[in-house]
Amino acid sequence: MKEKFLDNPNLPTKKVTSVFSHVDDKALKKAFDKFSIKVIDVCENRLLDTPVSKHADILTNYVGNSTFLVEKNQIELCNFIKDNDGKYVIIDNIKYPYPNDCILNFADIGDYIICNKSILTDDVTRILPDKQIIDVKQGYSKCSVCICKYNTVITDDISIFNSLLQHDDIKSLLVEKGSVKIDKYDYGFIGGCCGLIDKDLLLFNGDLSMHSDFDKIEKFLYDNGVNYIHIKGKPLTDIGSIIPIMEKDGEMI
Repeated sequence: MKEKFLDNPNLPTKKVTSVFSHVDDKALKKAFDKFSIKVIDVCENRLLDTPVSKHADILTNYVGNSTFLVEKNQIELCNFIKDNDGKYVIIDNIKYPYPNDCILNFADIGDYIICNKSILTDDVTRILPDKQIIDVKQGYSKCSVCICKYNTVITDDISIFNSLLQHDDIKSLLVEKGSVKIDKYDYGFIGGCCGLIDKDLLLFNGDLSMHSDFDKIEKFLYDNGVNYIHIKGKPLTDIGSIIPIMEKDGEMI
């Protein structure tokens, strides 16, 4: 099967073939296997707080044009990128505490990049795509945004939601915090428990029906032509996002 890097970060146009994530759960691994998706696992960064030390959305970000920003210890990710003729820029000093742990945690949603501009380093700013930046208070912008479709998102952060309301071409839904789990903390983030694995197909790490705003989420997805797959009976759990990296390019050969 021919495959290629996504043209636009986070937004596949065909079936996803490879993702960056961290999977230590048999049910999630089974879901990836079912769809023949290769998972390139992130390496632990011991300078981070343990619950997020293997979170892909903390340790890397794809900026399009086969180019990645990568935390310096991510050998497996770098090898994968090189093996597929991609490019990467090494980013140093990703460590605990906040905001040093969210230098790469910005969200490209199509026409816009959502981020806290004050957190971005010069190395990151230089390589960002030429898109309008929506500056928000939340440092964990990627974690806080479930990217459903081009310029279409679900967020559990009120400051992000209020900023998105200023843009008529963005469709957004605000949901309550508290239904996504993560070790040690009171709650995880909606964006950290999911990712697109096809043009209109979201995979959730956990049971979406267990979210307190399930009805609102399901209706929003339906209204925007997005389907979802979830793991029934398991609480939604923040694993640092499922980041789609490569997708089908042409037909099976």
